[in-house]
Amino acid sequence: MKTESTNPEASREVEAGKKPVVLSGIRATGRMHLGNYLGAMRDFVTLSERDDRECFFFVADLHTLTTLPDADQIRRNVPEIVLSYLAAGIDPERSTIYTQSSVPETSELFWLFSNLMPVGELLKSPSYKEKAQMHPDNINAGLLNYPVLMAADILGPRAHFVPVGEDQYTHLENARDIARRFNNRYGDFFPLPQPLQQSGIRVPGLDGTGKMGKSDGNTLDLVDTPDEMWKKLAPAVTDPARKTRKDPGNPDICNIYTIHTYVSTEEELNWVREGCTTAGIGCLDCKKTLHKNISDLLAEYQERHRDLSARKGYAEEVLREGARRARKVIGETVREAQDRMGVAAYRGSS
Repeated sequence: MKTESTNPEASREVEAGKKPVVLSGIRATGRMHLGNYLGAMRDFVTLSERDDRECFFFVADLHTLTTLPDADQIRRNVPEIVLSYLAAGIDPERSTIYTQSSVPETSELFWLFSNLMPVGELLKSPSYKEKAQMHPDNINAGLLNYPVLMAADILGPRAHFVPVGEDQYTHLENARDIARRFNNRYGDFFPLPQPLQQSGIRVPGLDGTGKMGKSDGNTLDLVDTPDEMWKKLAPAVTDPARKTRKDPGNPDICNIYTIHTYVSTEEELNWVREGCTTAGIGCLDCKKTLHKNISDLLAEYQERHRDLSARKGYAEEVLREGARRARKVIGETVREAQDRMGVAAYRGSS
């Protein structure tokens, strides 16, 4: 798949005098963590500061329901994610920040698109198979229809570019397929969204099993205090060959060293590599330096987060304004799609 380019499919609205739209969403399964910050949020801030892009950032609370039925937890997570975006530097005056559920037009578009998506393709979706295996007691229809709702998320604002990781490429391709089917059947309307090249940072989890994940319990949360961070970092998995302080290790297979590469200086990296391979330093020595560097990196973010958290109701205010703006844009898309499909709604004036 192509990254950002001058592909005419992705820049149709640019020719019509409109800014290309960038869209990204995140599920409300937990607090934002270091992996989110390094792998996505900093890129989002850069994108949001560009004058030649229109950015939509949403919290995918409807998607969250497929695996997290705890209503109170979702209620807590949503405003916290919004505060995290704001503390990272995303300006709600320049970008539209909203929740999926606050734009009912997205759900309408989901139903329209459901009629363009073969069930067989949904059953073959890698994410459906993975989630069904992870949650065998909760294989709900939402998991099966996840890619169709994601297509509605993307095509509702008629997004041109979507920052995605490798695990989301299939869903983006599904959105492109739905856009093609709609355009072929009802006339050219939707741009085909393109994957947007990101920094490619994949921060490993503290348990050594894969990347940091909000629902995996292996994260350093962005709002962790230095003490809380150290309690997580001290017992984190390293090279299994280092059973004692005197055993040499291999930094190339150590999760902690990988995190070092994102936050530490070249001099520090050389010190860690030399000390690890010769057993000149212990894993705790390595982790103490990492702890300091992460704390320094997040100090400004955490200060802004504290200031924003003290503004009671501010996250909700941002979400209400974001919903208003998102509904205006996505509502226009849905009305046009309905009209082309022959199911134009006869809406009374309010």
